[in-house]
Amino acid sequence: EAAGARGEITVERLTRPENVAANRGFGYWYPNVQEWLWKRTMSYWIAVTFFEGSIFFMVSSFMYNQKEALGDMFEPLTLYGYCAGKVLFIVCTYMMCLATVNFSSDHSGAGSEQETVVEECVCNSDPLVETIESDCDTFYLWPYRYRTAIRRLAGAGVGPLPYYTAIVYFTGVLCFTLGLVAEVLPGVPLLVETIVLNYSFLCGGFMFALGGFTECLQNRTFTSLEMVIGGWAALGNFIGGCCFFVAAVVAFFDSISSCNLYGVGSLVYMVASSLQIVMWKDEQFGLTFLAVLNNLGKPGRLPGKAGEGDEVQRFSARAALFVHISCLCGVMSTYNFNIELARRVQVNGLRSLQFAFNEMLPCVFAHLMLMLTSAVIRMPKAAPFRQLYFLLRLLMIAVTANSVLTFWEFVSHTIQD
Repeated sequence: EAAGARGEITVERLTRPENVAANRGFGYWYPNVQEWLWKRTMSYWIAVTFFEGSIFFMVSSFMYNQKEALGDMFEPLTLYGYCAGKVLFIVCTYMMCLATVNFSSDHSGAGSEQETVVEECVCNSDPLVETIESDCDTFYLWPYRYRTAIRRLAGAGVGPLPYYTAIVYFTGVLCFTLGLVAEVLPGVPLLVETIVLNYSFLCGGFMFALGGFTECLQNRTFTSLEMVIGGWAALGNFIGGCCFFVAAVVAFFDSISSCNLYGVGSLVYMVASSLQIVMWKDEQFGLTFLAVLNNLGKPGRLPGKAGEGDEVQRFSARAALFVHISCLCGVMSTYNFNIELARRVQVNGLRSLQFAFNEMLPCVFAHLMLMLTSAVIRMPKAAPFRQLYFLLRLLMIAVTANSVLTFWEFVSHTIQD
């Protein structure tokens, strides 16, 4: 039987799940407007919360070595910042899990061929798994529904790596959260706190490195000679995860170097998440954890729509810049709120509570702008909405500058005193 020439494309190679999925078009992954909006919105908030959380971790990690200089402002600038970053990372990774557990595509016409793929990938290892039809319209909130996630991904011709990536990151965040709870919770013995903190961070760092590695596999970072933005972002996540893991190991004997490594890893994560915001701008809604949704080619109209004026509006570079500015404003405003709240505890005056409330307002405004940006992709053309949107952006710049300068004043004066 003829085997063909070496290197020749064979039927077996063409029918591999990863190759079949990569060659499917835009209409398969986004069969209707609702599916397009769902994936678009989820990827937006995943990228935004990842970027904002990375800034929190970076600032707090580099501040952690300045305990004597910061004095009473140490906890507001470190532990409280870590708590905010943990919340954002939990939201980010949880949404990644939701996106994979509830993954769907255009199953019309798949028929028995799709069911055969699912049986081969899942049912052979677990005879109790349900069929696709029983839960294709059900929305699940529990992130550890691994059978459902693998079945749905396999039914769409996608391997299990996207779910593995999401759940590994989510578990890693939970490990880091456990260590932070042991540090923040009052009454925990120092020995117990140290053991829980070090080993939970070690597990969390390993999970983050593993998650970055699976992202690199999806984006073919180690095997492709042509590096695209998704490959660079995945590589950044892997490097950031490695920094976290090494920092957790170093923490057993050198806490100062460990904090600096956490800061460097967070900086790398911040750059990688910034690249993911750019990917969202380019309509690569799979980001780094669901790479099959990237580079599909852009249709002239939304799926399921027809008629004049239905063309897809793409995210502009200016809008992507304002997403970064809004995230920075939210972070700086939260730190300023933490500092004023700490002063409220020390002074026990109503005026400090009013100051804390005032410092939180820019954070609220920034996230309202983030929500507006996710809905209004481009600046409106009709008056007066265009002028109002332009004024909102100017106000966003002014508020961000004020929050950054306030934060700088707080830190510089605290260190000088």
